[in-house]
Amino acid sequence: METGTSGKSGIDWRITAALMAAAAVVYSAHLRSPFDSSEAYTVLAASQSHPLAVTRVAMRYDPGKPPLYPLLLHFISSWPGGSELSLRLPSVISSLLTLPLIIVLGAETFVPSVGLAAAGIWAFNLMTVTFAAWARNYALLGMLTTAQFLLLWRLRTHPKRSSVLACGILGGAVLYTHLCGVLFLAAESAMLTRESWRGQSRRGAWAAMFISAILFLPFLPIASSQIRELIAGHWVDWIGTAGPSSIPRQAAVLLVLSIISAVLVLGPPWEKDEREPLRWCLAVALFPMLLLVAGSIAVRPMFAPRYLWPSLIVLTLVAARLLASLSVSHFRLAVTAIIGLQAFLCPAYARYVPWQDIARTISEGSPNEPVFFEPLFTDSRNPLADNGQGFPLGFLRVPFDHYFAGPNPRLVVDPSKPVEARRTIAQAALRANGAWLVTAYERLARVELPRTCFRTEERIQSQDGSLIHVIPLPEDSCRPASDPPAPDLMVKFHQYASPR
Repeated sequence: METGTSGKSGIDWRITAALMAAAAVVYSAHLRSPFDSSEAYTVLAASQSHPLAVTRVAMRYDPGKPPLYPLLLHFISSWPGGSELSLRLPSVISSLLTLPLIIVLGAETFVPSVGLAAAGIWAFNLMTVTFAAWARNYALLGMLTTAQFLLLWRLRTHPKRSSVLACGILGGAVLYTHLCGVLFLAAESAMLTRESWRGQSRRGAWAAMFISAILFLPFLPIASSQIRELIAGHWVDWIGTAGPSSIPRQAAVLLVLSIISAVLVLGPPWEKDEREPLRWCLAVALFPMLLLVAGSIAVRPMFAPRYLWPSLIVLTLVAARLLASLSVSHFRLAVTAIIGLQAFLCPAYARYVPWQDIARTISEGSPNEPVFFEPLFTDSRNPLADNGQGFPLGFLRVPFDHYFAGPNPRLVVDPSKPVEARRTIAQAALRANGAWLVTAYERLARVELPRTCFRTEERIQSQDGSLIHVIPLPEDSCRPASDPPAPDLMVKFHQYASPR
């Protein structure tokens, strides 16, 4: 398939409309399902009484994500239709608008068929379908970065004042949506540097980047502090904790990164199209990935696919361009097969969110039974890493409180202190004739829960949170038969529930 300059006139807008309609049906299938634990924190910020409080809560509980998205949700939180529907609608709309933007971007960088193929592939992949009905900022980030890249692409050859201003504002909005947008704009700046080095005037594009930087300048001190906290603090421990990294290893990583960057930025042209669309798309897609991979190897784990959301959109465009190198019939067959397979798998993308069921199960029991939480936000491979620095009331307390309004006491146990945790849960269960543990880490439950003199029942199990019921056994069945009778159940607990 021939690449080169191609305008928007070749875009079939009827197919585009049909694609958006099909995507809208898929994205709307789970709009009314319960919020998961991550969404609950967005909702907590958006539900504050005024914008300043929204910003404060967002910065406190969601570092790395500036407050643009929760502020947007704050102003629409009173819309009719229920909280789940209204607060997820911006993500659906953003995801739908991303599709025609991909089509136009593909048409202007390559040819219309590449843009249409990329949009079709993007529309029904697992992450797109998940994020499209997720009250988080990633769908909005994808729409903003795609629109900004499209305008920047045009500014390189056709600078207009209105486009410069629009591109600059979009770039600022990207930075105020998620700090990973810095990686995306840095990749664009690297490619603009290449063109300036080659003697090509890109004043309009540089002016747009300058406007974005100026708009973000007031938030820069907070962003710098949060980046330090994300890297050196505990906030990314759910990805994995930092391990030893030797200086030679760090030097090797930086060398490889430098070589790849030099090839993309300083290497000779290889495309017939002097605009170098494939090089641009590869650079914008790969630079953020390389930086996160290098940081993960040299410093600490910091790579997560969602942080590369803008780059993955462009990478899909590159994949469609590579497929277009096949014959026309094989290209259409391959794209149709990929889209069809993804659409077929869409029903399997739904995941169970337990919070309504957890609330209902606890409400059916005694209102005196306390509910315990863990102050952890870590990866289950090293669950004791943060020791509750970020969530002293319990990380899962926020989604729980969103759906449960009963009088049961809420308490916290620290799994890094298992003896104390077992004693605390056992004492509370004895007083109330039962207790609950809400946990995201079932492996931790084995060290937190008392065993002798108690029965534990796992009532609800899910990836987002599990519910375990702790019930005291009758006095005559909680001690070994060879032991003499004990006058008090608490004596038996202290005797048998201590670690062995």
